[in-house]
Amino acid sequence: MSELDLRLSEKFYGEAAGIRAELSKHVKVGRPSIVFRQSADPTLTSLVQLLGDATAWLPLKAAAAVYLGTLAKRAAEATWDKIANRNEVKPLAEVATILATAAARVDGEVEITAGLNIPDDHFGTSISIKSSDPEAVARVLACFIVHADQLSTAMQDEVAAGRKPLGPAIIERQDDESLLVRWRTQDGRAHELQIPRAK
Repeated sequence: MSELDLRLSEKFYGEAAGIRAELSKHVKVGRPSIVFRQSADPTLTSLVQLLGDATAWLPLKAAAAVYLGTLAKRAAEATWDKIANRNEVKPLAEVATILATAAARVDGEVEITAGLNIPDDHFGTSISIKSSDPEAVARVLACFIVHADQLSTAMQDEVAAGRKPLGPAIIERQDDESLLVRWRTQDGRAHELQIPRAK
């Protein structure tokens, strides 16, 4: 099974190994890399990034599907505590909690990004989560994970058709749990791709 690439900004330097060890209970994670930025600006957003191919996210897919299905069926009474403690959802809930807890431990704003290594391992096709609330992290993460296979195929088709992203492709979660992907190509043109809600 392929592994996820974990990249962290400098504020996580002392915690990188611990974050990897915790995540590795549920997904395969490579050696973390630390991104040291030149600016010493304390207001600079910290980063936790997980990128890999669709198969690297597969261990969380069943949990993500159950989580979103539970929310859809019983939105009113489906509290985070009740759902997160269900065995079928635990892998997703624990990964979301690990990421959220890491984000809450450093000063300032933190951006958690999860995605696919398309067009490459540096930029990727990724979704951004600016929250240290495990429930918020789980919801966005689950939506990305259930679409990962379909998203991977669609983005590979875009690259093959000559529409390779120049820089990152940004995923936005829509209200109906579908995804909208936006990027620019070398010629400066803007592109969009809609990934419908998983059935």
